[in-house]
Amino acid sequence: MEMSPEIGVCSSLETNFETIVNKESWSTFHPSARAFMEALNLPQEYPNCLDNEVVATVHEQSSNPLPIPSEDVTFKFISGCELCWGNSVTLWYQIAPALLALSELWFRLFAFLIAPIVIWFLIYHLIERKRKKANKLTRKNEVVISIISIVGMCSSMILLTDSLYVATFGRQYSLVIFIMMAILSVSISIKLTLYRIHTSSALCVIIFITFYLLLYSNGGPKQYDYPGIDLPTIDVGLHYSKTNPLMASVAKLWPEQSRTYSIQNGATPYLPTGDSLTGIPFLVNSVPDHMYHRIWVTNPIDFEAIALDVSFPLDGVHSNKHPIYLILHGLNGGSHEEYVKEFVMRRTKEGCTCIVMIARGLSDTPVRGWNVFHGARVTDVDTAAHAIQKGVSSSQLLAGVGFSMGAIVLSNYVARSGKDCNLDVAFAISGGLDMRENLNFMRSMRLWQPMLAKGLRDDFIVNKFNEKFKKRLTKDQYLQLMRATSISEIDRHAIVTYNGFDSLTHYYTEMSAVGNSTAFQKDGEVDKTKVGRIANISIPFCVVHALDDPLVTWRTMTHSPKNLVNSGSGYLMILLSKTGGHVGWPLGLNPSKNGWKWMNNAARDFVNAVNSVKNETS
Repeated sequence: MEMSPEIGVCSSLETNFETIVNKESWSTFHPSARAFMEALNLPQEYPNCLDNEVVATVHEQSSNPLPIPSEDVTFKFISGCELCWGNSVTLWYQIAPALLALSELWFRLFAFLIAPIVIWFLIYHLIERKRKKANKLTRKNEVVISIISIVGMCSSMILLTDSLYVATFGRQYSLVIFIMMAILSVSISIKLTLYRIHTSSALCVIIFITFYLLLYSNGGPKQYDYPGIDLPTIDVGLHYSKTNPLMASVAKLWPEQSRTYSIQNGATPYLPTGDSLTGIPFLVNSVPDHMYHRIWVTNPIDFEAIALDVSFPLDGVHSNKHPIYLILHGLNGGSHEEYVKEFVMRRTKEGCTCIVMIARGLSDTPVRGWNVFHGARVTDVDTAAHAIQKGVSSSQLLAGVGFSMGAIVLSNYVARSGKDCNLDVAFAISGGLDMRENLNFMRSMRLWQPMLAKGLRDDFIVNKFNEKFKKRLTKDQYLQLMRATSISEIDRHAIVTYNGFDSLTHYYTEMSAVGNSTAFQKDGEVDKTKVGRIANISIPFCVVHALDDPLVTWRTMTHSPKNLVNSGSGYLMILLSKTGGHVGWPLGLNPSKNGWKWMNNAARDFVNAVNSVKNETS
């Protein structure tokens, strides 16, 4: 699909970003903001538009609504029926898993309410039948009772076998609910007439499936300490090196209330698991659109341009004393992500300048060559931080803050760059340190990743870089990509092959801050000569993670966080909360009033504590 540089890319950028990007002349800025932008000396227009070097493959849009070419099955010659069948199967893989995952997720969200309600209903029904001495029910009532019993049994099955519910309510409560539900359901089903056989059979099947899942789900009993249920075995709280004077001082200055997430400290009390703590904030929180000033920085390695969205304080004054924040967004996100906008809104109200780095190719930004985004590339962060440092004064900090995928990239960058890190302080939220562990997180792959995979494939691959992937992948690889139902499958069939990684494990190893180390897989003494790149961290760096995160398993934080923070020079700090979900941590009875206040303010308070310690030292 050919396009001219001016019409194909530059006009497309202006159309897509006119609602969020302010391209007014710097002459209208406050003198302090204008001086900052002039110090960066970065263009407001996409550099390749200015250089007239945009290639025809930039910002490609696929013209095929169903991303399976007519010759794209593994057969050399196929009939029209076979082609139709292949496309139908692909369409099923692209739609059904996400819908099924969403349906199951909603059912799991309310299982803790459904199970006890059904128990009380069945008890009431038995008491009323005995009191009225009723022997028979109408066909309609039998249908209703049968359905209610099966729904209740399914809910109690979830409470008994789901790791997040067991971690929240404990084994005894879940087992009592399950046994009560089984006894009541079987007792009632025996007394039914028309639906006696069907109901009893269904309940027996559910009971069988329950104990099967209890024993063999998520990889089998040998993988986890408890059969089928993966409960965290690491301690919550703040882990840091007491031998590093700077980090010890930061821990003292960082308010305990700011780094403690609990019901006693304002956490939303009626959201029991990481699923609800993750999903509800995204459903109820809303942040007004924010105005950014877009500039571009070019990676000197492959000459790709990365967009930086700059937001100054509300009064337009750029402060030389407050920290400057470089923000890395989540997977398939950008500066429009709700929690990113809220972070920017909160910090700019406090007088800070915020800069959101748009991962290459995301948020409708173009890629002129073949090097599209992947999670193991850290040079873009280094390029952006290096460019921003030109405008940082000697009395302020450049703080990196990453969310989800951005946190993974940020952690990897801080570990890999070592003493050459262009950030002064960093804070990673819901990222994980060893993403190889997520390859065994089957719950995430079944419940959450199908929805994320669909959005990533549709927005990033099909609608944008479809031609690039089709040219680099074989027909079978492209077909598997179109049928991928999880992020891991997309990575396996597309990212690994497209970017030349040896395997999925190799890719996740390169993407992880501790990927080249096995020293922290077990408790005990750590050989500091073998801990890998995580020991190279040279700036104050904090990682915050909830142990009930439903997308990134707690195991990505390694089995020995206490030993991990003492590796190297001790600049790593790990904050673990028992609950909170993935980029969640809602507060109050009405979470929409507080948004993502806890995690966003935790990042601020950590950065401010580092700033205070450094100022006192200097």
